[in-house]
Amino acid sequence: MLQRHGTKRRKMSHFHQSSEASATWQSLTREGNRDYARKNLRKARAHYEEAMEEARSLLCQFQETGLPLSTPVMLVVSCHNLADLFFGQKEPEQAVLFLRHACVELTRLAGLPALPLQARLACVEQLRPAVVSLMEHGDRTVSEQQETQNLVLRARSAALSVYQIAGYAAQTRLEDAPVMGRPS
Repeated sequence: MLQRHGTKRRKMSHFHQSSEASATWQSLTREGNRDYARKNLRKARAHYEEAMEEARSLLCQFQETGLPLSTPVMLVVSCHNLADLFFGQKEPEQAVLFLRHACVELTRLAGLPALPLQARLACVEQLRPAVVSLMEHGDRTVSEQQETQNLVLRARSAALSVYQIAGYAAQTRLEDAPVMGRPS
């Protein structure tokens, strides 16, 4: 009984920490958005980078507990905010790194068998906007195109696997999945 109580206390502590970190992430993101709208890009970048650090911190906890379920959204928003900032500053290589990071992390997390199914589904839900954004903005060279295609295939495979585990097997044959790519 004592062990159980200790575990519950630890879970409550994680919950409190994640709530605090989520609130901090939201605040930093709002400040970054405000600064971005005011064209104060240096301040916006600082806030977005701090928000990314909060998202990464939550990601570590998410990887262990599957909570909070909003963590994949925070990761994608943080990556996209920084990518938008760098695209606006004519630094597309830096921007694409953030878009790739979102796709790689979501694919990795969706593939973790120890992660609760709801958490894996939360990752899969965010894969689509992450992949679409990468495909819209990346691929300047042939090697980048190949890297993006491989990333899309890994993301699709992870998503299909999670959907099959969740019981959507009838709808998730690999042949039925739309091919994502740009017209050449």
